[in-house]
Amino acid sequence: MNSDICRISPLTTKAPAQAILLSKSLMKQWGCLSGQSIKIKVGNKTCIARVAGLKRSHAQIYLPRSVYTHLSLPYFGSIRATYIQKELRIGPVIAILTTGFTGSPTAPFGLRSALFRNFLTAAQEDKPIFYVFTPEMVDWNNQVTSGWFYQPNANGSYQWIRRTVPLPDVVYERIPNRKSESLPRVLECRERLRSHIRCQIFNQGFFNKWTVHEKLHNHELAAEHIPETYHSPSVSVIREMLERHQMVYLKPNGGSLGLGIFRITRHPNKGYFCRFREGDNNILRRFFSLEALLRHAFGPQLNRLPRYLVQQGIRLVKYNGRSVDFRVHMHKDKQGKWQVVGMGAKVAGLGSVTTHGRTGGSLLTAEELLSDSFPGKEKGMMEHIQNVSIQIARALEGEVNGHLGELGLDIGVDRYRKVWLFEVNSKPGRSIFLHPSLRSAGRQSARYITEYSMKLAQFV
Repeated sequence: MNSDICRISPLTTKAPAQAILLSKSLMKQWGCLSGQSIKIKVGNKTCIARVAGLKRSHAQIYLPRSVYTHLSLPYFGSIRATYIQKELRIGPVIAILTTGFTGSPTAPFGLRSALFRNFLTAAQEDKPIFYVFTPEMVDWNNQVTSGWFYQPNANGSYQWIRRTVPLPDVVYERIPNRKSESLPRVLECRERLRSHIRCQIFNQGFFNKWTVHEKLHNHELAAEHIPETYHSPSVSVIREMLERHQMVYLKPNGGSLGLGIFRITRHPNKGYFCRFREGDNNILRRFFSLEALLRHAFGPQLNRLPRYLVQQGIRLVKYNGRSVDFRVHMHKDKQGKWQVVGMGAKVAGLGSVTTHGRTGGSLLTAEELLSDSFPGKEKGMMEHIQNVSIQIARALEGEVNGHLGELGLDIGVDRYRKVWLFEVNSKPGRSIFLHPSLRSAGRQSARYITEYSMKLAQFV
């Protein structure tokens, strides 16, 4: 289904009651007849109106006050519209669902306001109705919400503007963390949107490392790229893993940002070496027994160990002697196909167990790193990583409930050019787009949010 960008204006002249005026060009294109009744829909709001023709050549729609008030249309101007089977849909109405409203007119969602502003700004060319809201802003009795838009004011300067708006056709979920996700008001809002409003929600919730592993480790598209991993490992399982691989990682099952990770290396003659983060410092300690190491990390009773995974350690390619992994940022396009939008190489900080910036990591372009590690073969390696990433995304979306439109994959490459998947993020950070060479990719990434939303809303 295709949509058109139309000029939507208030009807100020007298016209038949509950009638809308369409330019002759739109009536001809859509097959509308003067006097026929049609349904008009904006998000979850609908009404019935009669069509009257207007001798204008451009794509124009005029709505009387009774119609646009009932539909809670938030503003006039250039907005998309689509017409099929006597239903005129205006929008689509796209919304970012989040938490953490601050009340500030300049940063209504705190530090994340800049991120949301980028998404809204990137959508302007496609002309949807696009806003940000929280569960507390919804008026369920009247089936509307207060939506925050980023638009020009009367002086032409862009600012955050709050408007009453219909509930959306499509929701892009950006709840910031697992704690907020579990709040009753968030759970209720999401359920009511899905079941009563029947809007499409994508990237709902956070991934659990073990759940992702279970879905992918035997999948035909992904299995060969999944490191050996066990949940709630016993001491004997960790010992056996170290005997096979000489190096393992212990990772919290529900963790993020590289917090709480331990890397253990076994040396036949010197015992066990453990790298971890403590406060602001990267620590390396040696232990003569595995039991002593684990008691130090998890307490005398190993009480926290059941919440961890043990994962096969991979000898990654290095840059200046430091391990490197890749963040592959992916999006669905308007055809619903996965695209690799950006790829950055993350170099571990000195003595760090992870490549995160907070632990001293740094960012390179993937091309720069692959040229250093695989001279003359960097183009083929780049394509290989991209193809594997698309395979993994396709495998994962077939195993989860709900829509996926964006993913961040943490990918490793070993010295033999084998590609490994370490983690999948449903709400990936965007730090790789801070690199000068990836800023245009960052803008394209933001625009893909609108493109995929328009597909889910059936406006493309």
